[in-house]
Amino acid sequence: MGRRTCLFLLLVLIIILYCISWRPALCEVIDTTAGAAATDLNGVRQDQPGLSDEEPTTGPPPGWDTGRSDTDKQLIRPDDKALRPFGYDVFGDEAPGFAAADQLVAPEDYILGPGDQLIVNTWERVDLNLTLTVDREGKIFIPRAGDIVVRGLTIQQARERIHAAMAVVYSNFELSLTMGRLRSMTVYVFGETRRPGAYTVSSLSTVFNALYQAGGPSERGSLRNIRLMRGNQVIEDIDFYDFLLSGRRGADPRLQPGDVVFVPIIGPRVIVRGEVKRPGMYELKNAERLSSLLALAGGLTAEAHLERIMIDRIAESDGRKLIDVDYTRVSPGDSTDVCLVDGDDVSVFSIFEVRSDVVWLEGAVRRPGAFERFDSMSVFDLIGGGSRLAPDAYLERADLERAGEDGEASLIPINLKRLCDGEGELDVRLEDKDRLIVYDRATIMRRPQVSIDGLVKNPGTYELLGSMRLSDLIFRAGNLNKNAFLMRAEIARYRPGLPPELITVDLRDVLIQRDLTQDILLCDDDRVFIRQNPEGYDFPTVHIAGEVKFPGNYALSGPQETLYDLVERSGWLTPRAFPEGTIFIRRQISEDLRRQGLEHVLMQSQPIVQDTNGGYTRQELLAFDPERMTRIVLDVPSILRNRGGEDDIVLQDGDHIHVPSVPSGVQLMGAVASAGTIKYHPDWKVSAYLREAGGLTSAANKSELRLIRANGQVISGKSVIGKRVQIGDAVFAPPRIKKDKDWFKYVTTATSLVASVATTWLIVDNIGN
Repeated sequence: MGRRTCLFLLLVLIIILYCISWRPALCEVIDTTAGAAATDLNGVRQDQPGLSDEEPTTGPPPGWDTGRSDTDKQLIRPDDKALRPFGYDVFGDEAPGFAAADQLVAPEDYILGPGDQLIVNTWERVDLNLTLTVDREGKIFIPRAGDIVVRGLTIQQARERIHAAMAVVYSNFELSLTMGRLRSMTVYVFGETRRPGAYTVSSLSTVFNALYQAGGPSERGSLRNIRLMRGNQVIEDIDFYDFLLSGRRGADPRLQPGDVVFVPIIGPRVIVRGEVKRPGMYELKNAERLSSLLALAGGLTAEAHLERIMIDRIAESDGRKLIDVDYTRVSPGDSTDVCLVDGDDVSVFSIFEVRSDVVWLEGAVRRPGAFERFDSMSVFDLIGGGSRLAPDAYLERADLERAGEDGEASLIPINLKRLCDGEGELDVRLEDKDRLIVYDRATIMRRPQVSIDGLVKNPGTYELLGSMRLSDLIFRAGNLNKNAFLMRAEIARYRPGLPPELITVDLRDVLIQRDLTQDILLCDDDRVFIRQNPEGYDFPTVHIAGEVKFPGNYALSGPQETLYDLVERSGWLTPRAFPEGTIFIRRQISEDLRRQGLEHVLMQSQPIVQDTNGGYTRQELLAFDPERMTRIVLDVPSILRNRGGEDDIVLQDGDHIHVPSVPSGVQLMGAVASAGTIKYHPDWKVSAYLREAGGLTSAANKSELRLIRANGQVISGKSVIGKRVQIGDAVFAPPRIKKDKDWFKYVTTATSLVASVATTWLIVDNIGN
């Protein structure tokens, strides 16, 4: 070994010995440094007890000895890791309670099917020991007895059928039937389970047996809305809580081949902690209330403090709020029983650990919750000098709620803005159980708004944003409709105590020329009105049908287009057309009648009748149906002969014209001997058609005969019987109105009148004598 090698080894040995000798001292330095750091940290927290700029104090600061238990600290700052979702551990690997029960004895109501094994034993004169399997057709075979169908039968029913079949060929025997190996079947488990898929299970398996094979629902899966599906239909909704808490077997139905067990996503979940018998996380179903949750948690312990149960709830403004419930005043199921929502955290305190020296911070703050109160603690301390306030907090006022000794709460308004600006004289010292509520600006302050009406896509009210102009509002409203009038728009501007200021704007300058000087800056409560273009045209259409060459919908060519113009555009009438019977319907008439209030006028014109009890009722003799009043009677042949003329009519949007074909004859209706249609005779009058129909009946009102022309014109009266009938006309004979005569009433009234007169005469005669 050379000299250099020996020197190198000697140097390495010296370095090793040097490190070993310094190791204890180095450890002492590390321990001393850590202890100093811990001491310094404790010292800082004792200078500012109960507060932190990062998060609410949820228990006494380190180093404080308050004499409170760990349970008390947990209720202020809950440890969610210690709470498990209820029911999921049943399906764990160490809980084989729902394993398939292949060795169970089949119950008497068990339904036999293909694959089941039956054991048939007979004795006395027939000694048989048969092990039979139900085939795919649901049958078993017994020597000499033949095939016996047992599919769909219970065990007792199968025993009776087998005995009856064997009794045909055997006599004097006894028979027993027992189950051997049970058939297997395939079911499917899908949804939020740990191992979804298809599973082969015993025919005695239930929903929870299948769930167990699939590993049970995952923690995202629901335990209270498990669906059993059969043939694409939901057979049953299963609440696993009902089975776990009550033990009812009805909540665990038996499966059939091909069934699907579906586990949906979990519903609303809440937490309950503290003095309940089974703290944990529970899934809600059907808007459950506080009393229902406490029942799920096994009820309250004997140490529960009922006068204050705290609910920590997620607020609408992305914060949290606290709800205190006096459970001694709660009646389960009514309005005093708080309805729970998703994310609620319910804490039940102990009577031995009733919280004191606690204040609450709620509303528009970064971390709402409970804070430990220390001596001389003030509102400024509670809000961390403003650092705990949310960006949207309303600083002009917060409310400090304080419970008095007599139980009456008092309200102290706090100006947070001035307090944070250094006006310390506005600070308020906190007392036990004070509650500071900080509001957000959206809740307190009214948001400026503007509205737009008229010819825009989405008229309505919109929030007024900074530097918002007229063009911005029109854009947010979906822009103008095609019929909007661009030459003039109006802005009505609110002026307190004065009529509104009306501002006229040319929208062409605003939207086309992009003139910023005309694009007015909007103010709060401005109302913008966009008018309709008086010369606008929105393709009004009419419909013509029947005996024209080209029936269908037509867009009006102009505001003065007439019926004659439309007939020409439709290719004129066909040879089969009957223009005298043209039906012209104008839908607008019914809307006009309703707008005029004629229904109310007609109702007020109905007679009022007094009944025998002295009450008054209005008789409805005339019914108002505006839809039956939309036909306009026209002389269409005259219009066609004169190429329009004074009989022509200007068309409107929605008009409907029907040109019928030549009718078969003349219709007779009403009180005639033989109502129907009679062939048209050019020279016949109404009387001739009535004779052809067998004449009028005895019930006909001859003075009210009606001749209804094909164009809708009606002629009535005694003269109708001599009128000449045209093709397409109808004759109507109304029945006579029969008036019932109450002769008994007349006689009674007359007798009463005569008796009154006689009595009066006797009285006068006696006075005279």
